[in-house]
Amino acid sequence: MELGTVHICLEVASFKKAMEFYRPLLQAAGFVKAWGDSATYCGFKNGTITVAIAESKPRRVIRQAPTGQEIAVADHLGFSVGSREDVDAIARAMATAGFTPLFPAKEYPEFSPDFYAVTFCDADNNVIEFGHFSLPAGTTPG
Repeated sequence: MELGTVHICLEVASFKKAMEFYRPLLQAAGFVKAWGDSATYCGFKNGTITVAIAESKPRRVIRQAPTGQEIAVADHLGFSVGSREDVDAIARAMATAGFTPLFPAKEYPEFSPDFYAVTFCDADNNVIEFGHFSLPAGTTPG
């Protein structure tokens, strides 16, 4: 069975505040705004992947802030990018927008050999990671 992605939806408390975070993050990752009312929800598309951001009142899910000490954050989005330079470009775009990463752009061998990533946390404690595996041909991460 082959699966495709329709969308991933993130619930946020303030759409306006979320857009300050997600617009530079997703644009740096090659997403473009594809749909939405631009007041309470929208979707950003990159190929077959759509990330939907939606304001929900009242909030259904309230996440605790990650400490940065976790080996895994149970509910987070992880995207694979084509190169370390792509990871660095996302990190630069977010720094320019005034956001500090939860985990900075660097190698994380504790997760997998040659795994290079940057991870951010939004105002609602949704965690978003962009990573690159630079393993030799014929090998797989993990």
